[in-house]
Amino acid sequence: MRVLLPPLATPRVLGFDDFALHSGTYGTRLVDATTRLPLTLWEGRDAEQLGRWLREHPGVEVACRDGSLAYRQGITADAPEAVQVSDRFHLWQGMSRRVQDIASVRRGCLPAALPPVSEDDRPPAEETTENVAASSRAGAMSRGCSRRCKP
Repeated sequence: MRVLLPPLATPRVLGFDDFALHSGTYGTRLVDATTRLPLTLWEGRDAEQLGRWLREHPGVEVACRDGSLAYRQGITADAPEAVQVSDRFHLWQGMSRRVQDIASVRRGCLPAALPPVSEDDRPPAEETTENVAASSRAGAMSRGCSRRCKP
């Protein structure tokens, strides 16, 4: 516990996000996105706090953030040379929502887009996933569950 922490070096790539401490109370964490080491935590999630940290630690080149307007304003005001990018979690979240939206709108078109299935096109019985699953422990468990869960 008495080991001194290394001096805080301003990261080239800064990652930050807010998190819920408890009902209605939020915090912000800053992480060196290259090393994945935490830099600091503070209560709140506003542009002024982020801007103050950026002014005290110049040199951030890339800021990985969520879609928060407050974070965008803090970076724009106090580190205008930093490139702002969306973090990985929010990119995947946005992309999956968009794919889900498109699929739900086009749901009626999907059966027409599939080629017709004939008896000749089906794989041999020994290669089907049903037979593989049936011989596995998971298959045995699912058979037991389906017997118990049937009305």
